[in-house]
Formats: sequence, C-alpha cells, structure tokens
Amino acid sequence: MSTPIIVFYRNMNLGHRNSPDRAMLEDTLREAGASSARSFQTNGTVLIEADAEPHEVVLRAAPRLLSLCGYNDAAFVRPLGQLTAILDRDPFAGTGDEQTYRETFTFFDDAQEFGAPIPWTNGRGDVEIIEFADGVALGLIRRAGTRVGNPTAELESRLKVPASTRTSGTIRRLVKAFG
Repeated sequence: MSTPIIVFYRNMNLGHRNSPDRAMLEDTLREAGASSARSFQTNGTVLIEADAEPHEVVLRAAPRLLSLCGYNDAAFVRPLGQLTAILDRDPFAGTGDEQTYRETFTFFDDAQEFGAPIPWTNGRGDVEIIEFADGVALGLIRRAGTRVGNPTAELESRLKVPASTRTSGTIRRLVKAFG
C-alpha cells in the first residue's frame, strides 16, 4: 500500500483561468500514475496515493495540465505524515497575539538555509517565521494597519525559489479528513 502524499500546487484556483477544474486535476494525476487523487478545497491541494515515486507522478502530470488549461507553476510534494507530525507538536502554541491574522505553512523545494536566526520577523512586522526545516516554514501573518503579511512573497524573495502557503486551518482540516 502506498503512503498518502499531499501535493500543494502554487497559484492554482480550481475552475479559474489557467487552472484545471477538480475532475481534470484528479484525472490528470491518475493518468500520470497516481492510484488515487482527491482534491481538497479549491486551492490546488491534492491527496494522492501512488506506487510510483510521487514527485515523478507530479512531473508527468505537468505537461498535460499545461496543454489542457494553461497551468504551469510549481508543485510541492509532502507526505501526509510530515504534516501530522508537525501538528502533533502544536508549534503555534503561545505564538500568537492580538495582531495575529493567520498561522501558516509555507512549502518550498531545495535544501535552503534561511540565513537569519529563527524566529525571524520581516521589516514591516507583518510576517514572522517561527520554524524553518525540511521544506516547510511555519509562520504567523500579522495585521499591520489595514494590510496583512504575505509569507509566500517573503520566502520567495529571501530564498530565491518558488513557494506556496496554506493556513494552519487548511492543514488541520486536511489531516483530519485524510489522516
């Protein structure tokens, strides 16, 4: 039996321009070698199971997504167990305050050094990274006046690689649904 894997697509909104609809995304992943594919919400988060190497499934699906709907962006593959283990540690306990807007998981590939002590806060004070390891940065988005921070933009700028963010609420619901 294969291990449940989560694919986090960057800048995918199911049914919108340059994004597949749910059936197209799931069918494309199955055609690429996933034994099952179940989209979660509409933000490009998908649970797959595959006997083949999951990264290869996602790579094989990419040209088909491009030809079907024009989608051509990054995808981040993580074992469901990694997300469960992070949540089991309750890493956000005691980190929020009255200005906290969201707790976040930001995914990226390539072994990267953050290059600054953790926890780290950006210059505007609206993004705080509290943990950084194994292709996942845990963070807090804070309100700064009328705007909120963007951990994806902060990490992409700092690391020079694509990234994609989900809220901790999404990750909790995902683990509850499939864990």
